[in-house]
Amino acid sequence: MSLESLPRWRKAGPGLPESAPRATPKVSVVSITYNHQAYIRESLDGFVSQMTDFPVEIIVADDASTDATPAIIQEYSDRYPHLFRPILRPKNVGVHANLTDALSAAQGDYLALCEGDDFWIDPLKLSKQIAFLDQHPQTTVCFHPVRVTWDDGRAQDSEFPPNFLRRDLSVEALIARNFIQTNSVVYRRQPCYDDIPAGIMPVDWYLHLRHAVSGDIAMLTDTMAVYRRHEQGIWHSSYADPPKFWRELGPGLVATLDAMLSLVAGNSVREEIIGEAAYCALTEIAKVPGAEGRGALAECLARHPGVASLALRHRWRQTPWRRLKSRLSAEVWGWRAHADLYAGRVKHEARRARQCLTAHSLSS
Repeated sequence: MSLESLPRWRKAGPGLPESAPRATPKVSVVSITYNHQAYIRESLDGFVSQMTDFPVEIIVADDASTDATPAIIQEYSDRYPHLFRPILRPKNVGVHANLTDALSAAQGDYLALCEGDDFWIDPLKLSKQIAFLDQHPQTTVCFHPVRVTWDDGRAQDSEFPPNFLRRDLSVEALIARNFIQTNSVVYRRQPCYDDIPAGIMPVDWYLHLRHAVSGDIAMLTDTMAVYRRHEQGIWHSSYADPPKFWRELGPGLVATLDAMLSLVAGNSVREEIIGEAAYCALTEIAKVPGAEGRGALAECLARHPGVASLALRHRWRQTPWRRLKSRLSAEVWGWRAHADLYAGRVKHEARRARQCLTAHSLSS
């Protein structure tokens, strides 16, 4: 698809012309923000630069940011009133309520997600994904690779998902590992989102599965967005301070697996995969030292007996050989969770090695 294939009135500038009336949207872009003033302009620019031959609405829900984020959102809403439907909250309600309300407000046939600290880099992103979904009515989830950048320079830029995660796009593979980055996904919108279970983290993993169980998952090959890694990000502590991550956010991950269990109830294969993932998560929480770690584990077991029972069943079925495989699987699970970090480091070391070889050849 090229710009020349789109109507001329959509190429006059970013997004729709400022004078265009609001139309019933085909796509709802949903973005949630909190204290994203350093990033939000780049995110909003990526939305309004989309070149489409269908109407789009942009729902940006700010959760009572204490910085300039609400003012920036209002600025864009005033400039593009035909595109934006801002939700500027006077009181913080938390990620779950903020996202659920934003999803429920959407009116489009399709949903495209992108949080306020990430951004899109291809003005044809939505056109490409919607064209594919229109042509493949059995597909309910469409995503693409993203470029991963690190604000602190911890690693070189890389792509997610890495190649080894692109080979299997089944629901079973998605349960085992979330290979879909939030700001790359487009869903067929469901009638209701106010029943999303509270306390889950990450919500996007649950949403991916919720949509995928009723259709196919498809990946376009173009890299059309950027995912930022930074200190304020929810996943920062997973590699900077793992005990803190599992103590504070581990229970949310177990809650997500429990919520996913309700989506696949009765499918023994998928339930077994959730049991193995829950066993890995509970094992990591159990490693957290002190009373806080024990408290987090006890909370998980008490609040989510269904998924805890599956995890224990997975443990009981293991022979010594299968326990070894499970331990290795847990290690691989942790490694895959940071695949973009390791991929960036490998590229960096390979580049250094090539430079050393070149320097050595020149000197000799």
